Amino acid sequence: MKRVHTVDEYNRLLAENPLVLSYVTGIDCGMCDAVKPKVVDMLQRISADIAEKAGDLQVLAVEIDAHTDQELAAQLSVFTLPAILFSVDGRELVREARYFSIGELEGRIQRYVQLYV
Repeated sequence: MKRVHTVDEYNRLLAENPLVLSYVTGIDCGMCDAVKPKVVDMLQRISADIAEKAGDLQVLAVEIDAHTDQELAAQLSVFTLPAILFSVDGRELVREARYFSIGELEGRIQRYVQLYV
């Protein structure tokens, strides 16, 4: 995952990449540490599905530390950790925070990816 630190950098990445998954984490967040490997696995499955249909298209995964980059987290209206935001063409379509099912999240993201591809 690519680390993002500023609002400008985040907005630039959203403009340059059609599919962006943002993982908002924090310092000393045990839930964040536990969920991150599952999110990475989910991204690998989604990327494999995309590769079958549209070879060069990929989901850009970015990581935001809400404690060190408070301005960016506030701009995204993230006040609970961990949070996952999925954007297509710069528009946020999926938002999950704190307690969520990785399976349900993956299903929601897959639906948007299939519509896009």
